[in-house]
Amino acid sequence: WTSEEDGAVMMYVPAGEFTMGSDSGEDDEKPVHQVYLDSFWIDQTEVTNELYAKCVSAGACKEPSDKNSNAHSSYYGNSEFNNYPVLFVDWNMAKTYCEWRGDRLSTEAEWEKAARGTDGRTYPWGEGIDCNQANYQSGCVGDTTKVGSYESGKSPYGLYDMAGNVWEWTSSLYKSYPYVFNDGREDLDAAGSRVLRGGSWYDYYSLARSAVRGNYSPDSIFNDIGFRCARSLP
Repeated sequence: WTSEEDGAVMMYVPAGEFTMGSDSGEDDEKPVHQVYLDSFWIDQTEVTNELYAKCVSAGACKEPSDKNSNAHSSYYGNSEFNNYPVLFVDWNMAKTYCEWRGDRLSTEAEWEKAARGTDGRTYPWGEGIDCNQANYQSGCVGDTTKVGSYESGKSPYGLYDMAGNVWEWTSSLYKSYPYVFNDGREDLDAAGSRVLRGGSWYDYYSLARSAVRGNYSPDSIFNDIGFRCARSLP
């Protein structure tokens, strides 16, 4: 699927059950449980500076609160970094962007299935991690990288950067497992911290695992948080 508004490429994730959570991770990743999801589409890459700027130009989105990155004083609005993930966007800004193009943020369950598939793998590609598969804190880069840079790090559904680069906002409130879609955690108007997924260039490899659950207040803005969008099937 290609978004008509911004040209973003979306990949298809089929309906079915997958294994959510991890028994070897943090307490909030437990218990491991099976979750059924309807089929959906999700962005192949994180939303880039160039794509986000289209929403700003259309008058629907606010500019990022800062235009730099960790290593670059000119990042957003600099054509050199057009294809790098947009930074300094809070949850509401991410939600607004996705809705502008007729989409939405993914739930954290959708995000995890898209990242790891149905076989319970630790990372999108399987087991083990190095700088050829993801951008994380190991002396790899020390800042964001261009989206889609790690062919060997793709998820089972062909998604890039589901581990590392930037944390990604999801629609979900941070609540305990098991994940239940209709228990209020997907209420977009409810107050509370929202779940982020995937780790970032700043974090250790352990936080790049597909089952890891970060959480921040929806007004949080950092240089290692971005997002991608999802779409339900008609």
